[in-house]
Amino acid sequence: MELSPGETVQLEKFKELLLQHGYVLSSVREGTDDTTLLRYLRAQKFDTVLAFGQFHFAQTWRKEHHIREFYEEVEVSFYENSRRMYPQWTGRRDMDGRPVYVFPVRHLTKGKLKAYLKRLESCPTAKSYDLSPADLHFHALYENLLQFVFPLASQLSHPQASRPISASTHIIDVSGVSVRQFWGIRKYLQEASVAATTHYPETLGRVFVVGAPAFFKSIWEVISQWFDPVTRSKIFFLSADETHEVLRSYIDESDLPVVYGGQLDWEWQDLPKLDEPAQRLVNHIYESSEQAPVVPEGPVIFESGCFQFLGSVNGKLRRNALCLARDSSLSPLGSGRAN
Repeated sequence: MELSPGETVQLEKFKELLLQHGYVLSSVREGTDDTTLLRYLRAQKFDTVLAFGQFHFAQTWRKEHHIREFYEEVEVSFYENSRRMYPQWTGRRDMDGRPVYVFPVRHLTKGKLKAYLKRLESCPTAKSYDLSPADLHFHALYENLLQFVFPLASQLSHPQASRPISASTHIIDVSGVSVRQFWGIRKYLQEASVAATTHYPETLGRVFVVGAPAFFKSIWEVISQWFDPVTRSKIFFLSADETHEVLRSYIDESDLPVVYGGQLDWEWQDLPKLDEPAQRLVNHIYESSEQAPVVPEGPVIFESGCFQFLGSVNGKLRRNALCLARDSSLSPLGSGRAN
């Protein structure tokens, strides 16, 4: 969606406000690129004062707690443990080019959550930071979304190729979730939702809730209060009869996991399995294999045609960077999908 003349004016006013407060514009690392600024503007209905307030708070907090530094240093094994607790990227995109995440809530029990939080306490990287290990790892996963998944998806062909990808599509599977289970994890889910809304506004494109049991309506009355009206408007509940058809109208069958009516051989906790256009990009720097290439474990950044593999392994920093050849095209790659 292109900006209206009025929205363009508000974006320029927002930039002027940032300059007045000492920000350097057009920096992806600092979050002052147009794509990021527009997320904050949309979250505040293009009110520049409110958008600046939220942006300044989030960026100041991020710097004070060294979120980017933690992402670059975190132990890969602990990062992967966190990745398996939250919505996971399948490696595929919907028909608008947005990355598709899946989260079967039944896997998040009170017991597993308690064990996960206990294990994070022993993360060696987190000991030198002032935030809790759980908060640090939560924000590290959003760093992955902003610094790797979105830039990679933006590099690939999508309907609005002139604009970077800045939102994701989620399939939230609540089948098999009991009232007791939900009640045991509700505080954790609420805190995560509030943090995401505060620090990462407008990163949700669509949310499809599938497998909802009959009692979920009453639970939703509680959950819905965690979200602002705009976010609530992006959440769609699908009945068992319509789930496959509706999902396939937004996500190509080849990019939709089998369990949800598609053809993608991807299961919960698998690493992302890249689609054909992403494979072609990756094959410039990875060796080909019989199986579809997957994203390596741990923190990764995709920037200027380079994959930067970060984090630590047994206390030793991982600093590998693999880049496209100089003569390789960095224009959006083909729109074809794996069949």
